Amino acid sequence: MPYGAFLAAVRERGGYSPDEADMATRAVLTALGTRLTPDSAGHLADQLPEPLADMINDAEAAARDWGARTFVTHVAEAIGEDEESAEAATRAVLSTLAERIGRGERDALLARLPAEYAGLFGHPELAG
Repeated sequence: MPYGAFLAAVRERGGYSPDEADMATRAVLTALGTRLTPDSAGHLADQLPEPLADMINDAEAAARDWGARTFVTHVAEAIGEDEESAEAATRAVLSTLAERIGRGERDALLARLPAEYAGLFGHPELAG
């Protein structure tokens, strides 16, 4: 899925303008790259086209041990919105990502995150 198609899916899911979809995508994927270990972020980035891969690869040397609420708080700060809006943006971006990377990679990614992230990826049934 090229970047433009990814943004179009985020726009449709969230009801966003093109600029809002771009801002949400950058904030969420950068936060995800920071949340993952560099190896995990690199593996995920390998599955994605540019510039999505670059957003994931902006990971810091040490992964952040954020729960889902803290993750959403960081997204809220990055996009300058309240947490409810940031959670909606996070869900729009991560559910689009989950479709893009396929089931196996999605399941491996969710296995590396606390169970509470499954709902943000649009798959609460995987929170088991």
